Amino acid sequence: MRHEQDWIGCIGKHAAQLNPEWVAMRRDLHQNPELSNHEFQTTEYLVTAFARLGLPTHLAGERRGLTADLVSDAELAGGPCIAIRGDIDALPIHDSKLVAYRSRRNGVMHACGHDAHATIVFGTMQILGAMDAAGELPWPVSVRAILQPSEELAIGAQHMIHHHALRGVHAVLALHVDPTRLVGCIGVRKGALAAACDTVHLQIHGKGGHGARPQNTNDPIDAATHWVQSAFRRIARTADPHETVVFSVGQIEAGHSANVIPDHARLSGSLRSLDQESRRVALETLEDVCEAVERESGCKLEMRLGASAPAVVNNAKLVDLMVESTGQTLTAGAVEWIEQPSMGSEDFSYYLEHVPGAMLRLGVRGDQVGNAPLHTAAFDIDERALAIGSQLFAATVINYFDPANQSRVD
Repeated sequence: MRHEQDWIGCIGKHAAQLNPEWVAMRRDLHQNPELSNHEFQTTEYLVTAFARLGLPTHLAGERRGLTADLVSDAELAGGPCIAIRGDIDALPIHDSKLVAYRSRRNGVMHACGHDAHATIVFGTMQILGAMDAAGELPWPVSVRAILQPSEELAIGAQHMIHHHALRGVHAVLALHVDPTRLVGCIGVRKGALAAACDTVHLQIHGKGGHGARPQNTNDPIDAATHWVQSAFRRIARTADPHETVVFSVGQIEAGHSANVIPDHARLSGSLRSLDQESRRVALETLEDVCEAVERESGCKLEMRLGASAPAVVNNAKLVDLMVESTGQTLTAGAVEWIEQPSMGSEDFSYYLEHVPGAMLRLGVRGDQVGNAPLHTAAFDIDERALAIGSQLFAATVINYFDPANQSRVD
């Protein structure tokens, strides 16, 4: 059995050798982004990349998303497996960066770091495969890469689960790039890391007419504005002040002329919560507001829920394992504990309904690049983060299978 310093050193050695390949991969993905539900070329690109490693891959339905397995010992075949999840879809944002690797597709870019996530998952598998081939693993490991589509629509994880991505998986890890943290630092939190998110859609059916005679109409715009103001006020008064609930309206559509009251209006918003009871109370409150506005306006209101994702709740033992691995591959000082969960959402949470898992925040902010926020046209990363994430996940996988530590992870 290899001493810890031996295999940690091997991780660093392979990372240094392979890093130029990872930078090239991330830039290829960045130049050729694909929107959610359209990740066909990205999937094929990654299938080809994993084939070069000699790893068996499995395409998910519609040829969007894939898994790749590395089992270093036949005795582990069919046994416990740990998965590492990355995502591959991009956003409808025009890339404003003046760099050689800027997006080649107008109006589409990797503004949320999914190109980096996919590259780091690949890099992790490449390190472990190289160590296996060289006889450098201290003990056998079994790991699955999950590259999922459609995270931005909160439907990609369910797509992969439906196509058996979690079959045989006992635990799952993920990361998200974080431009608020310096490259070389990671953010971790036990328990709730990200909020549940429900998309709320409201259709308002009124009776239109001339703008000069509103008394002859049931004005859907008036109903919409009343509903928005009432929803904001009522949720703030019904939610437990100790439990964070955030409701926002991001879209309102109605009418086509300044002097015509329309027949219909529609709006969409998002409800974010950290526990099921707060979510239940908030949704009931929105339904109550619908009933009240119907009585006052004479309009018919129809509310429905669209895309949603549960809260991301990290397994404490897996967080401890990632912290230990950070100390081995970086330094103990690289760990930054996150005090409050984010009210953003992540469909990684769907995997956690089936197996224990944990997600960390990976710092990508450097002196020259990586300062722009997520989901903005200038978003970029300090690419040193690719090797950091790959080494950290490789060490976590190895530590997970340490025969002396198996009792630590449920």
